[in-house]
Amino acid sequence: MTKTYCLTIEVESKSMTNGLGYMVAFSLPGDDENVMKQKGFTAWADKVKDAVLRAGDAVYDPDPYTKKLAIAELMNELKDLNAGSPIQIEGAGDIPAVQIQSANPYDNRIEINFTDKDGHYSVAEKGLADLERRAVSAHGHTGVVDGTRRHFPFTTQQPPALSPPRTPKTPGMRL
Repeated sequence: MTKTYCLTIEVESKSMTNGLGYMVAFSLPGDDENVMKQKGFTAWADKVKDAVLRAGDAVYDPDPYTKKLAIAELMNELKDLNAGSPIQIEGAGDIPAVQIQSANPYDNRIEINFTDKDGHYSVAEKGLADLERRAVSAHGHTGVVDGTRRHFPFTTQQPPALSPPRTPKTPGMRL
């Protein structure tokens, strides 16, 4: 079975506080576990990053036409990239091909999946759950994470271990 990975790209925005993040799911040809050493990966990742940065925050534009146009141009570029590369952008299971999340908890999460090899796609918007938020660290910051269902921000800090509440132990005291 082919393993799915996700390329993450953070995008700064002048109109959206703390920016937004894209997560692009992909699979590699063969069973090579070392993504960064895959032949042509760096050039491919740069092309994906360029397409995402061109789309930027227009996918959250309040004007429906601008929003649809930004998504259509992004998916067309990704379809063309799929046609010329052995690295394939595709969803797997419950992982969409492209997931876009704003750091604003009131913005919907956008999930886009290719529906066929001709580049047709479907778009779904889902309300964000109450997730930990953080600011975008750098415009164009790129990373790779395992292809599991994750939410923006792509790297989260583990909460400190909680200790049980301290209760005084008094002999003969009942709770």
